[in-house]
Amino acid sequence: MTSVHALPRSSSPSNSTRRRLLSLTGSAILGSLAGCVDRVPLFSDRDTESKPTTGNPQTDLEPRPETETGTPEPELALHTEYNSRERFGSPGDSFDDFEDLSSWQAVEGKLSVDTETYVTGSQSMRVTGPADEKAVFDRHLETPLNLAENDLSFEFRSENPGKVAVLVYAYDADDNWAVLELRSVTYRPPDVGWFRTCPGVFKTSETDPDLSQVERLHVEVINTADTDTNSWLDDMRVVPKADTGYVVLSWDDGFTNFYEQGAPLHDEYDVPAVHAYPPYAEESPGVSFMTEAQIRERQEAGDEIVSHATIQKRFSEISPDRLAEKLERNKQWLVDREFEGADFIVYPANDFDRAALDTISEYHYMGGMNQSGSTNTTSVYGFDPLVLPRTIGHDLDISKRAVDMAAAHNQCAILNFHHFKKRHTMPVADYEKLLQHITEKQGIEVITFSDLWELRKTGP
Repeated sequence: MTSVHALPRSSSPSNSTRRRLLSLTGSAILGSLAGCVDRVPLFSDRDTESKPTTGNPQTDLEPRPETETGTPEPELALHTEYNSRERFGSPGDSFDDFEDLSSWQAVEGKLSVDTETYVTGSQSMRVTGPADEKAVFDRHLETPLNLAENDLSFEFRSENPGKVAVLVYAYDADDNWAVLELRSVTYRPPDVGWFRTCPGVFKTSETDPDLSQVERLHVEVINTADTDTNSWLDDMRVVPKADTGYVVLSWDDGFTNFYEQGAPLHDEYDVPAVHAYPPYAEESPGVSFMTEAQIRERQEAGDEIVSHATIQKRFSEISPDRLAEKLERNKQWLVDREFEGADFIVYPANDFDRAALDTISEYHYMGGMNQSGSTNTTSVYGFDPLVLPRTIGHDLDISKRAVDMAAAHNQCAILNFHHFKKRHTMPVADYEKLLQHITEKQGIEVITFSDLWELRKTGP
């Protein structure tokens, strides 16, 4: 077995930190254009009722029970019967609880023990990244890790989440690698907390790695802020891969543009779409939304209708009480009309904070998103139920690559669209090429949020 040593700065897989920083920042900028913020004014005065961040593990995150499988889903109702983040917060098997950091080596930035902020045990690993740089740390594995049949998840927290990205390089004995990337975090400060990420494969080395024999983990927390930033990792776990790859075609807002141009394509290629529809759409005058009859027609055609809750106010900018009023009003609208996707939600502008997640969990089992302008996929069985990631469907090649990566590694690509004439959605001709690519691709299946949730809660 070849010995693998820590990389010097110049031999990192990305030769230019600055170039990657700019690339990730560009994705974040594009991501900020999605989720309706380009057409509706946002609530500007931040409500002061949100809970402050304490750093106390007892208030930041309650202890999580082990994953329960085979849980029967209750009948569609206004309130959830359990908190999905707690019940399904610990997927798979423990790989590193960070109670002993001696196996991790700092290459850039600083590693330290934090006994005040953690999820499991008595401590977490705090990493400090210099301004406009990155924290880099390695772990050499005495026993190779099989990431050909498993995915890797971990709890993550950052004091400046909108300015960081997380990359995990998995190396085999010959230094071939695959990189798992969480490219964008839309958790909003100051009310930050932990969430689980199970990032999908973004790219591999020119020579395909032997992921059944991973001998080294090389983790980068990229910091695009102009100040030093602290982030934390805890409870790293491995969870079996799915048997195939999946893709979700998610459409925000319920514009008539989809009904007129997208629906015929979905019917022709016989694949479902998910519509994040804003109930009481009539309260946004001057915008052409599908009618209730039209979205009901789409449900009957196999599409799924989920909640967009509100398209005018970011979840991190209103108090928990006001958010609960919005969620309850809009979910009740969906439940009363028997829209079967009412248990799922897309956040306006992809924006959330810790208090918002607590409130959302009372009404929905699954939602998100951490959204990126480039390939941004996830494990099927290891993601945080209320912090899903997705890829903006603005570019045909990027979207096809997301599908290809999901197929190659049995993961899930959630592709997001709005309106064929908006710059965060590809033209209709390209969308047809995407549907053709998906239907011709081996090892990929188009599913709805309900399908994805069924996979997540029942487990492998």
